[in-house]
Parts: sequence; C-alpha cells; structure tokens
Amino acid sequence: MSESSTSKPGRMIVSLQVGGFFFALANIVCVIILAFTYLAAKHEPKTIEVKGSAKKSIESDMITWSGTMTARDADLTKAYDALKSDSDRVAAFLKEKGVPEGEITFSQISTEKVYEKELVNAASAAPSSTPTVVGNRVLVQTHKIEMYVLTQTVTIESHDMKKVPEVARSVSSLIKDDVEIDSGSPAYLYTKLSELKVDMLGEATKDATTRATQVVTNANGKLGKLVEARMGIMQINPKGSSATSAEGINDTTSLEKEITAVVTARFELE
Repeated sequence: MSESSTSKPGRMIVSLQVGGFFFALANIVCVIILAFTYLAAKHEPKTIEVKGSAKKSIESDMITWSGTMTARDADLTKAYDALKSDSDRVAAFLKEKGVPEGEITFSQISTEKVYEKELVNAASAAPSSTPTVVGNRVLVQTHKIEMYVLTQTVTIESHDMKKVPEVARSVSSLIKDDVEIDSGSPAYLYTKLSELKVDMLGEATKDATTRATQVVTNANGKLGKLVEARMGIMQINPKGSSATSAEGINDTTSLEKEITAVVTARFELE
C-alpha cells in the first residue's frame, strides 16, 4: 500500500473535523444573534402614537387694502399727468375718510406700451402661433405705439378694522369723477400667530395625552412619558368653517377666524 493511499483517509478525517468545528461555530453565532435580537426586542420600550388637536377663536388685528389706478393716452406725458391727478384725488379722498397718511402707500408707476396692429398679406406676415386671419390677410403688431397705459397701486395697512372696509366700498365712487380705480377686497390678518403657535402646541399635546391615557387605561395599561410631539400644518378658517388642506389654510377674508392645530404625540408604555 502506497504512502499516499494511507494518508488520504487521515486528511478526510481532519477536513471533517475542521468542517464540523466551523459548522458548530456558525450555530453558536446564529444562537447569539437570535438571543441578542430577542433581548433587544424584549427590552425596547413599547410606545403608542396618538393625535391631539386644539381649536381657538381669534380676531384679526390688521387689515390691508389695495386699489389700482389706470390712465391711458397716446401721449406719455398726458398719461402721466392724468394718473398723477387721479392719485392726488385718491389721496385726498382717503384723508377725508380719516385714514392717517402714515398708513397709505403709493407704489411706483408701471408703464405699458400698446402697439398698433395692421392687416398685411398672409404671405408676407411673420410666422405666428396664433395668427388672427381676416380674409387672405393677417393682423400683425407693428412697432408704432398706439397708447401708453400707466398704472399705480395705493395700499392701506391699518389696525382700524371698521374704517378700511368702508373705504374699500366707497372709493369706487371716484369713478364718477373720471378716476379709473379698481378696488380690491380687504385682507384680514392676524399678526400674533407665532406666539399663538406655542400655546396651541401645548393645548394639542394636552389633548393627545388625554386620548392616549383613555386608550391605555381601557387596555389595562399605564401611560409612560412623552417621547415625541410633532405639530402638523395649522388651519386658519373663517369662523364656523372646518376646511382642511395639506398645505394649510390661511384665511384673509374674514374678521373672525378659528385656528386649528394638530399634534402627533408618541408616549412610552409602562
């Protein structure tokens, strides 16, 4: 019998022993991992997540209003003079209505050029995505100025919640004096929202705590400490409305509003 044939079974035995060792080691590692996972899961604190809400009635403390005056003329100087005259009339009207000068702001004048249009043969007209066709001709814009359109905006920012709406309604009466003014709707604002958010967070968290306590008590458990509280988007609606939006609602149309805050709170379970 050769030396190689006698050593082969020995090598096989050694290989089996080594393989068995690593197999046993792998089993031990698996047991350790399973035990560690079990213990970690067992000792991981159990939590409950609930939502709480708070609603509060508020009243706007600032109001803004804007009106836009417009003047048109083929002569730029005449258009400017007309707009200046209208602005002076509006300023006098607001002063007469008791609006303090410090609450009134006039914007810069915006100028737009309106160009004449003429009919040309369709073949000679430049390509247009939406051409106006009249017979076999096309209406095109020329480089000749037909008129200038000048606009200016007047804005009121006030804490007088009664006076400004009256001004917004009555300023259009200047139209009879040839003042072209477009009166916008007043915007009702609440300026103390930052301070209110802190209070709303506390109230909504208190509501979440009450809800969580009821749930846990009914399940014969015990509520632990607060782990996390996340405030959602606030909804500010006209009084009596409960509309919601993922982006949040910030109503500016009403004097009296209701603000709703929602908090998602997570508590430990004892």
